[in-house]
Amino acid sequence: MRTFEEPRPTSVTVIGWAWIIIGGLMCLSAAGALAMSPFAASSATGARPNVPAFFFWLFPLTAMVQLCIGLTGAVSGVYFLKLRRWSRRVLESLTWLLLVLIVGFAIFWIGTWISMSSSSATGGLGGVALVFACAIFAFYCVPLGIMLKTLRGPRVANAFAALPAAEQEDEAAEQNQPPGSQGGVGG
Repeated sequence: MRTFEEPRPTSVTVIGWAWIIIGGLMCLSAAGALAMSPFAASSATGARPNVPAFFFWLFPLTAMVQLCIGLTGAVSGVYFLKLRRWSRRVLESLTWLLLVLIVGFAIFWIGTWISMSSSSATGGLGGVALVFACAIFAFYCVPLGIMLKTLRGPRVANAFAALPAAEQEDEAAEQNQPPGSQGGVGG
């Protein structure tokens, strides 16, 4: 048991809570999407004959993937606050994943608006799409980039490197084993 506990860096606290909140919001959004997906699939297929029906049946699958990512982010955020090493790697991977998905969405957004503006009477909405894509990029990608830089930075690395023995004690306590024991047969 530790008698002196050094406070964790503020960046660890901010990133941990950010991922708990992001993960929670992703889970709420996915739950709403799952609840509404039967209605969307049944009503939208007749309203838009040029949209393939399988897009609406893929919707629950994407919501389930979002739910899994949200749960992973929230749980990893909790364990990040507890300074578990694995949570740092998971949150770094999830941050990269979100960055890639947001950049992909921005590219999709621009492409969709450009194709719509060139094939209809809407005129120059491609410029509006570009402005919105830049806004999406700035609003979402810049904070995630800062988070990624901080996750890979020395302050967070030092916070996790400073507690190897304490981490073993905590994990052993969670498993009701004395520190340093291997467990199992003959251990």
